[in-house]
Amino acid sequence: MKNIYKLGIIGAGNMANAILNGILKGKILNANEIIISDVDNVKLSKISKLGVAVTNNNDDIFNGAEFILLAVKPQVARVIFKNTELDSDKKIISIMAGITVNTIKEFFGEVKVARIMPNTPCLVGEGASAISANDFSADDKEFVLKIFNSLGVAIELDEKYFDAVTAVSGSGPAYVYTFIKGIIDGGVKEGLNEKIAEMLALQTFKGAIKMVEKRTESIEKLISNVCSKGGTTIEAVNHFEDNDLSGIICEGMAKCAKRSKELSENG
Repeated sequence: MKNIYKLGIIGAGNMANAILNGILKGKILNANEIIISDVDNVKLSKISKLGVAVTNNNDDIFNGAEFILLAVKPQVARVIFKNTELDSDKKIISIMAGITVNTIKEFFGEVKVARIMPNTPCLVGEGASAISANDFSADDKEFVLKIFNSLGVAIELDEKYFDAVTAVSGSGPAYVYTFIKGIIDGGVKEGLNEKIAEMLALQTFKGAIKMVEKRTESIEKLISNVCSKGGTTIEAVNHFEDNDLSGIICEGMAKCAKRSKELSENG
């Protein structure tokens, strides 16, 4: 069957919506080149207002789209893709966490697969995505990179590094939220109201990120630049170092990567 659509998306959740909006805003594809499937008619009704085709039948995607983006929860993948055999020229793009390229090929046969590890800031156009697309031609890789660059920053990386990517950028937003919350809570304990503490904390993170991005020196030097000897900042930084904050972070990330590996092996 001739492909009617350039891209089919299975799933109409938050990430699928973010990807669709990135594609349309970035003018990577026109709306009439895209079809989306989901079991939820309310979601489909909302998304159809963007001009894309919608369906409840995944076969419409499998049979009618050149690229098939899997945007469903990994725990339901085995159920909804069971006994789905596809032609070998089909190109699968998966954002399912913990589901390896080999596992996807167990679902569909010897199709071409690109695996993506995005993160939730994709929802606001500031995502970090790793892309493993060894099966794809140079042009097809470029197409996938364009999609995920429209959501922030995308890099090509071998799948063997994806457990590490999970520990850094996949799960990383939660670490940042935890540290932000700690600073806000600390500000409140020192007498600020929560609104002011949050405003100061968020702006401090924004400013610090800009300083790191534009630096001409190491991050360690940036830290020392704020830490005057006998001053205030050094008291907090010394406390962090005495309690091995960096080690705690690394240990937590190691546990995250270990769990990611376990899920991939059991996927």
